[in-house]
Amino acid sequence: MKNRIIAITGQSGCGKSTLSDYYRSKSYSVVDCDEVVKLVHKDIECLSELSRYFGEDIIFEGNLDKKLLSARAFSSPENLQKLTDITHPYIVKEILRQVNGCFEKGEKIVFVDGAVIIGFMFEKYCDEFIVVVASQDKQIERLTARDKITPRQAKQRIDGQVSYPKMMKKADYIINNNTDITSLIVQGEYILQQILKKGES
Repeated sequence: MKNRIIAITGQSGCGKSTLSDYYRSKSYSVVDCDEVVKLVHKDIECLSELSRYFGEDIIFEGNLDKKLLSARAFSSPENLQKLTDITHPYIVKEILRQVNGCFEKGEKIVFVDGAVIIGFMFEKYCDEFIVVVASQDKQIERLTARDKITPRQAKQRIDGQVSYPKMMKKADYIINNNTDITSLIVQGEYILQQILKKGES
């Protein structure tokens, strides 16, 4: 079986993290892009680039004010693109470092959990794509409860992300997560078995 990178993607609030936790429970490695971003946001060179474009006040006592950066980045398509242009080279470098570390340990399958994969720099490194989908109402409900933001802020975040139709064109597997965790797990296990079978062929 050759080494494979399997992307777990979808918009915020779709349930990617729950699926990733399930695969971890099955002893598979999952690189969490949210955790990667936290590391990147501590990188001095990256912070310097961000502050030059989005304002020096996004850095306070050496730390990034993520809410302020997010508010400015999502205020226009141009700003969101600039955020991507600045941060993604750092993010991809760190993801690949972690993925290659797993392969060096002898692992053959590594999952990468991230909302921003399809249509961006890391896409070309992925062998297959699992897209988790949910209704926007369900996404907003989950985001407001999890991140303590308003429904308007949640919708703004979702609207700024890659659309589901674009994701569907790239998807090898699709999980509908509008109901409960049990349904998500059942679908996730079926997909895992398909991935393993494909690796054996």
